[in-house]
Amino acid sequence: MMMQQVSRIHKNTWGNYKDRTDSFDDAQDILLFAQLVSNTPDLKDYIRSYLPKGEFTFRKHPYGDCGVDLALLNDNKEVVATFDVERWSEWREEWPWYYKWIHFLGRKEKFLADNFFMVYFNYNRTKVIIVDNKTIRPYPTINKFFKAKNVWDWVKEIPMNKGRIYGKGITNKEKMLFAESIE
Repeated sequence: MMMQQVSRIHKNTWGNYKDRTDSFDDAQDILLFAQLVSNTPDLKDYIRSYLPKGEFTFRKHPYGDCGVDLALLNDNKEVVATFDVERWSEWREEWPWYYKWIHFLGRKEKFLADNFFMVYFNYNRTKVIIVDNKTIRPYPTINKFFKAKNVWDWVKEIPMNKGRIYGKGITNKEKMLFAESIE
C-alpha cells in the first residue's frame, strides 16, 4: 500500500462514529464538554485561571462550522476563550500503550490564538485531556508517519505530562502520564 498524506476521505472515515450523523457531527461532544466544565470544579478553576474576572457563557461554533467548536463569552458577549473538541476512538477505559504523545493537528494551528484550549475526549466521553495554547505553541510542527493508519500528517508532538486530565474513572497509568488528574 502506498503511503500518503491524510486526506478529507481519511478524516471523514476516522471521525464517523455510530452516534454521529457524519464525521463532523460533534454537537454531543461539545455539549458534554460544556457540562463537564460546569460540573467539575477543578476543571472550571483551571480554565478560569486564564480568564479575566466575571461570568461567562458557552457558545457553540462562534465563527461558523469551520472554526473552533466552542467559545466562552463574557457579559458583553465578547469571546474570552475558545476550545476545539476532539474524540479519540482508540482511547477508551485506559490510555493506549502505543500513544506516546498528545498530537495537536497542524491544520488546527490557525486556532492558536490567546486563550485557546485543545480538548481531547476519550471515546466513551468520560475523561478529557486539555492543553492550552501557550503549551502547544513552542512545539514544532512535523510531518509524522502514523504506522497504524499508514498515512503522514502534520502534527505537533506534545509530551503527555503537559496535558491535564479530568473526568471519571481515571486510571493509575493516566494519573502517572498526565500533569494533573482529578476525578
